[in-house]
Amino acid sequence: MASRLEWMRQEVRALYERNRQRGFAPWADYEYDFVCPSMGTYPFQWFWDSCFHAVALSCVDVERARIELRSLLRNQQQDGFVAHVTFWQRERFEALLSTYKIAYRTPYLSDCMQPPLLAEAVDAIVRRGGGERSFLLEILPKLRRYYDWLHEWRDPDQDGLIAIIQPDETGLDHTPKFDEYLGITAAEMQQMNDAWERVCKPYDTHGRQPRRVFEQDLFIVEDVMVNTIYCLNLRLLARLHRSLGEEAGALELEARAARTFSSLIDKCYDPERGLFFDLAGRAERHLRVDTFTSLMPLVLPDLPQPIAERLIAHLEDPGAYAARFPVPTVSMREPSFHPGAPGQKLVWRGPSWINSNWYLARGLRAHGREELARSIEDRSVELIERSGFREYYNPHTGEGYGAEDFSWSALAVDMLASREGE
Repeated sequence: MASRLEWMRQEVRALYERNRQRGFAPWADYEYDFVCPSMGTYPFQWFWDSCFHAVALSCVDVERARIELRSLLRNQQQDGFVAHVTFWQRERFEALLSTYKIAYRTPYLSDCMQPPLLAEAVDAIVRRGGGERSFLLEILPKLRRYYDWLHEWRDPDQDGLIAIIQPDETGLDHTPKFDEYLGITAAEMQQMNDAWERVCKPYDTHGRQPRRVFEQDLFIVEDVMVNTIYCLNLRLLARLHRSLGEEAGALELEARAARTFSSLIDKCYDPERGLFFDLAGRAERHLRVDTFTSLMPLVLPDLPQPIAERLIAHLEDPGAYAARFPVPTVSMREPSFHPGAPGQKLVWRGPSWINSNWYLARGLRAHGREELARSIEDRSVELIERSGFREYYNPHTGEGYGAEDFSWSALAVDMLASREGE
């Protein structure tokens, strides 16, 4: 009888073959090869999805993990920017594209970022034997240019916290933590779309130049999740540089990470509520909605233990995050919490997602809470066993919702493989 990990590997291989996209893109003069999030809903290449896919691929086919990142980075811009969506084969999906809210840099590239976990993806490849020196020499200069772009263009006050300029740059498109800032009064798609237009359309008047965008101060958020991932990845990138003997670069990246870490604690942590909150606008006002992102700094192993224990208490609270199928992405105490369909087309307003579980379980393990970490991982795998690879799941019932054959839910294979030391 196959072990749970062997079964999951087989399922992931089959899923990633179904969602594999290969072809020649004349506009880029390139043979692309990547795993799309879902053939029925998201047939293009998304930035953080591909990073998650590379992590999962490192557990089943490390060469394809390298190929995934090569396709993602193929169209990196001269300034270091990497688009959050690459529309390799857009001509086949023009009708679908008409339903998207996307800001474009070119007809084939979006003009937005997503959470910067590129270094995590490369680190997973290295840990699983795919980090030959030739690969690192090829890939690290591109990673460094990308993180330098974030440092130069997305941290205008140089406090170490990078800023998003529209909600979907978090990857959490409809999260309720932005509702008040955006002027949203009801969880309706039309209100969400109108808010996106109010924020993004004025950027076009200045060609979406970052400095002019920040001057407009329409939507500037130093997001806790984005910056936790940024801090973690700067540290990993420093380690990768050091593995090639590039000590000066490693020290510079570590100094940037230290500044981000300090600012997360000094500016974003609310000691009264024991939660981290995003900062909005140049005034850096706290957005005090309790979502899973308020717990994300757990993934930083040097987070002071008293703060870590406060965050863990929320995960153990049955009125907040300790649902039957954790972790709901919005505290169940929040008025905006919704477990998902039926009838709810908005995302990130309460259902459990595999990628957020993946991060939080890692954070728990980093702070010595192995049993709780394993419980979240086991429940995550159970969701897939019950409902398949779905986009998200009802935290009360485990029912799967959203896109089917959703590729980043395959992160469950990394949960199992990492536990077994693979």
